[in-house]
Amino acid sequence: MEGNRIAIKFGAHLRMRQNVFLRSWYFGITAFLVMAFYWGGLIYFPYFFKQAGISDSRIGLLVSIVSLTNLILVVPIGILLDRFSPKFLFIVGGIVGAIFSMLFIFHPLPEWYELYFFIFGVAVSLLSISNTALFLKQMGDGGPGSQSAVYNIGDVLGAGIGSEIGGRLILYFGPESVFWMLLVIAGLLFVSGIGLPGIRGVAFHISEYKDDLKHPVSWILIFIVLVAASHAGFEHAGYILLQTEVIGLKPATVGRLFLYISFAMALWTYIAGRISDRWKKQVLVSGLALILSGIFQAWSGYGKGFLDFLILRILHVIGDSTFALLILVIASLVFSKKRAGGSWAFLTMVRCASIFLSANIAGFINQRYGFSRSFLLSGIVMIIAGLIVIFVLRPRFRKEIKSVDKFSA
Repeated sequence: MEGNRIAIKFGAHLRMRQNVFLRSWYFGITAFLVMAFYWGGLIYFPYFFKQAGISDSRIGLLVSIVSLTNLILVVPIGILLDRFSPKFLFIVGGIVGAIFSMLFIFHPLPEWYELYFFIFGVAVSLLSISNTALFLKQMGDGGPGSQSAVYNIGDVLGAGIGSEIGGRLILYFGPESVFWMLLVIAGLLFVSGIGLPGIRGVAFHISEYKDDLKHPVSWILIFIVLVAASHAGFEHAGYILLQTEVIGLKPATVGRLFLYISFAMALWTYIAGRISDRWKKQVLVSGLALILSGIFQAWSGYGKGFLDFLILRILHVIGDSTFALLILVIASLVFSKKRAGGSWAFLTMVRCASIFLSANIAGFINQRYGFSRSFLLSGIVMIIAGLIVIFVLRPRFRKEIKSVDKFSA
């Protein structure tokens, strides 16, 4: 009798682990598509604009509009996700993404580019926040690090493969072809959204969000997101232009380079996820990752060729993929699942504010002082922030950090 109970319990546990595994991989696929749409387009927009004769400062403004739109919409979207269906909002995001792509394909008027990028920002907000919030709400037993690693692997491969396909299309069909790619991806997002799990919203008072955000771990997390996002803003404004105008690479080569980088990120993300479930020093490792990422971000501006730049960026993204994973792990441990939409949206709002500001700063620096100086400044900021996390924030909040279950500094 006792043996039967044990067998039934083991079988139920095995089925739960299988469900968690399959669910994690499905979210990995949707994360792949979201990032292929976002980064696969965003990395080539500055090149498209440069070919159209638009100034560096306006390029910085245009790419920053995406983050500004996220900044405005992300919290309302996050709150809606906790009260209504994240699945529905994800599907709407796919539709809005298709509208953006068709506008550039059939009505490409430069005087309307700011409006077009607002629409792109709406699509990205709906897709990214709903997908991540739904993932956090569905995260089950089996190790947050491993599950987050699967999600992030989809994310980084989407960026790499999206960039590679976009670069190939530009090589053979011109810069405008990237918008056809985005239209196809938007269609796939719509279809994949139908297969996402439906979750009913939970009614609660909006003031309950402060329970997630008042914990010291949340403020360490906010600081890490703020700094990590600042370097993304610099990359958005000048990443491809650094490679094409300073290093001398072709757009197709840029895509291939980012594909190789994404494979390295995927491999390291898997390793970091496994390590995170065993060695729970998330704050310390996040600070070290910021320093590592910052060193090679600063160095990247002085790369001399394809191989040189590839090595620098792989070393840079080891830090990138580590703190990107840990941000998701820490959020899953600190934030209540029923409030995951709004709480994650607040973090995304911080991220968008940082990207918006830094992309505009990068546009100014790129035009006045060059792309290399822009990357140097970005890296120095990350190094200083990593030291602050390790030597100031971590010791100050160590006692409070221990109050989070399965968490240590």
